[in-house]
This record gives sequence, structure tokens and C-alpha cells, in this order.
Amino acid sequence: MEKKSLLEPKINSFVDTCLNYFCFVLLIFLFAVSSNALSREYKKGFVFVTNQGEDSVSVISLSDFEIIKSIGVGKAPAGIAIDAINNFVFVSNAEDKSISVIDADELKVVKTIKIDGSAVGIGVSDGSRFLYIADWFNNRLLVYSIEEFKLLKKIKVGKAPAGVVSSRNGLIYVANRDDNSISVVSEKTFEVVDSLEAGDHPFGLALNPTEDRLLVTNVKSHDISIINLTKSRETVRVQVGKRPYCIAFSSKGLLAYVTNQYEDTVSVLDLKKNKIIKTITVGSFPEGIDSSNGYIFVTNWMDEEMMVLDAKTYSVVKSIELGSNPRNFGRFLLTQ
Repeated sequence: MEKKSLLEPKINSFVDTCLNYFCFVLLIFLFAVSSNALSREYKKGFVFVTNQGEDSVSVISLSDFEIIKSIGVGKAPAGIAIDAINNFVFVSNAEDKSISVIDADELKVVKTIKIDGSAVGIGVSDGSRFLYIADWFNNRLLVYSIEEFKLLKKIKVGKAPAGVVSSRNGLIYVANRDDNSISVVSEKTFEVVDSLEAGDHPFGLALNPTEDRLLVTNVKSHDISIINLTKSRETVRVQVGKRPYCIAFSSKGLLAYVTNQYEDTVSVLDLKKNKIIKTITVGSFPEGIDSSNGYIFVTNWMDEEMMVLDAKTYSVVKSIELGSNPRNFGRFLLTQ
């Protein structure tokens, strides 16, 4: 009969312990690697979408255009603004008089700002010091400190202020729908310093990348006002589709993309020629639009989808199913 060593049980026990420890360490390593890979993937950035019909914000990864999270916010979210410095996403909740502050690192609401008014359009100052809120019913621009989320100023502007955008040279532009005007506010004094004429019912507005021109969507006259900011006046008006709503630009700023709500199209505007060079058929009732890294992102309200277009061919890369009644009035891409 073969004799068993007295040391064999101890050796086997030692081997088992080592194997268990090795497996444990390996699992930790694999988890860390996968977590780092996931982190790197999401560092490409996000698309945020305000779903007005279900009080939520959808988060889409820019790496694969897949929805990775739904975040509950206030009632009837519509407007959106990105603070890339502090990694905040601001969402205006039209029906409960509030602004939801989303931490883009944690992808959760970290603050709810209650306001005395009703907000749709919102914007962030250059340098991310201030949050600007267009108070639709009270004809005001509200100024909040982003550091403390504290109200600093209430500024009287035109009737039914909608879109708001801030420039690098310290000027804030507010589209006043019922006044057919653009209020120009100084960031130094928080006072109105000028008023610019626009078309019939200006609503959305955007600065081109060089910030020498301001483009405004006139929803009732179905055109775009192009305002020369050096001359401080409208220099040309371009007819687009019915009910233009939002504007985005190509990476070099040579083209502008305009959503036309009542035509289910996007107009491509050549800013050198000041003429439409392409009309893209998209989904039903397009509203928010943004562009980055060779893609155009179109939010289709009626179809409840995000349409991703190739910026060179204008072909559909992907259609992403969203929540109820997505809006996205404002900039909604956070890229790294």
C-alpha cells in the first residue's frame, strides 16, 4: 500500500488557498480593466435628450450611439444647456418652474433650482460662471451663479423670451418672440445695451464659431435672420422650411443646419453664399439639432427618435428610440 505523506493535506490546502487568492486577484484585475475600458468609452462624450412627455433625460453614449441611462428630472423638460467646464447639464422644466442640474460624471441630478417664472431657453456663459434663464411669461432674463446656484439678477427684456446664447466677448443675446427683436445684455453690468431687429417671431438663435454672426430662427416668417455683429444689424434673411426651430453649425462654421418643424426637414445653409444648398428629409417634427465629430444629431419630436446623420453624405447612420416627446431646445452634446 502506498503511503501518504503527512504533509500532503497541508500542501493541498496551501495550493487551494493560492488558487483561490489568484482567482480573486484575477477577478479584481479583470473588473478594473473592464471598468477602465468602460470609462474610456464614455469619455468620448454623451448626447443628452430632454423627454418632455415623461419628465426624463435620456443619455446616449457617443461611442456607439446607445442609450445608457434615463435620468428623472422635473415636469415637462424642454430646454438644455451644457457646462463643459464644470461637467454640468442644465435642464429647464417648463411646468414646475425649476432647473434640474445633472452631474455629467455621475449621471444624476445633484441640484434642483426653483425659479420664480417659467423657463424654456437656457444658456451658460463663456467660462461657466453664470447660468442664463429666459423667463417666458415674465419677460425677463434670470442670471444665476453656477458656483452657488444663487440668483444674482433679474433683467427686463422683450416679450416672450425664448432662446438665449452667450458670447466670448461678454454679451448675451436673447430672442424675444413676441417683439420680433433680440435683446443684447452686457455680462459686466447685466443691463440691456442694445436691441436688434429680427424676423417674425424669433425663437432659436446661435452664434457661429467665429462669433461674428448671430443666426436667428423666425418661426412665423419661415426664415433665418443673419445678424452681422460687427455692424450690429441684420444683413441678410434666408428663406428656409416651415417653422424653423433650432440651429447648429459644421465644425468649421461654413455651414449652418436648421430644423424645420412643419416640413420634417433640415436646411443646410452655406454661410459664404447665404443660400440653401441642401434640404435633408428627417423624422417627424424635428426640433433640437447639434453637430460634432462628423455627425449631425436631429431630435424628432413626433417620431420620438434621435436621428444621427453623416455630416458629409447626410445619410442616416442610426435612429435611436427616445422617450416621450423629446425636445432638446439648446446645445445637448458633451464631448471630450
